[in-house]
Amino acid sequence: MLSLQNSIERHRIWTISNFLSFTRVLFVIPALYFLQENTPSGNLKAVVCYLFAGATDWFDGYLARRLKQQSELGRVIDPLMDKICVGATALYLSLFRDFPLWFLLLILSRDFIIVALGFLMASRLHKVPESNWYGKVTVTAIAIVLLTFILDVQAVKWPFFWIAVVIFFVSVISYVERFVSILKSDPSSR
Repeated sequence: MLSLQNSIERHRIWTISNFLSFTRVLFVIPALYFLQENTPSGNLKAVVCYLFAGATDWFDGYLARRLKQQSELGRVIDPLMDKICVGATALYLSLFRDFPLWFLLLILSRDFIIVALGFLMASRLHKVPESNWYGKVTVTAIAIVLLTFILDVQAVKWPFFWIAVVIFFVSVISYVERFVSILKSDPSSR
């Protein structure tokens, strides 16, 4: 009975935490609008929108654990919403500000590969893998860098950027190691 209950819980769709994950991207739309003003006031409004988006990211995980609403869908949409928010913001900053295009391309490539490998692991394991600690730190570091680029804080923008680049590559290595380890331990891959 407990196993059946766990299976039902893992496949729930309509939960408070999933709703919060879906709403995250709704904060990015006005943020991008405010960024177009390209004024200190517009940039500050955009940052406030991003802070609300970040709050939904924190609360969706907290509520999922607290209310026992963890779900397979939640494991997919939470990092997917992160990737959409970060990708859209980095794209805007690359096109209209001084965020390096090459780093945007690395971010998008990494995210595409993580999603593809996640689907591959899910199809083999019949379970959606969770984000690892390095991935969460990387998204946070990139978000901080994006905020420094939005606010154009010259004193910390480039030092934070290069720290995020290093963290980014550590994350890539950790995901590759994790994928290889799972493949080696999966009997169907032999």
